[in-house]
Amino acid sequence: MPETVKFEDAGGGRFRVEGRLGFDTVAQALDASLRLFADYHAIELDLSGVTATDSAGVALLIEWVSRARHSKCVLHFRHVPEQIKALARISDVEAMLPMAA
Repeated sequence: MPETVKFEDAGGGRFRVEGRLGFDTVAQALDASLRLFADYHAIELDLSGVTATDSAGVALLIEWVSRARHSKCVLHFRHVPEQIKALARISDVEAMLPMAA
C-alpha cells in the first residue's frame, strides 16, 4: 500500500499533517490540501505528525505559502520538525516559511 499524507481537521482552518512529506507523497498531499484549505482565509498547519521529509516536502511547504499569498490567506506552520528546518536552512528558504513560535 502506498504511503499517504493525512490531514486531521482540528476545526477553524487548523490541520495536523501526518506522515512522510517526500517525493512519493507530495502530489497526493497537495491535491488533498487544495480541497481542504479552499474555504479558509487563515490556515494553521501543525507539522508535529510529519515523520520524515526531503526536499520535495520543503517544496510543498513553499507551494502552500505561495498559494496562500496568491489567495490572500494567512498561513502559519506550527511544531515544525527539525528535519524540515534544517533542509529549509541549507536550501536558504527558511525565511519563506511562516513558522509560528
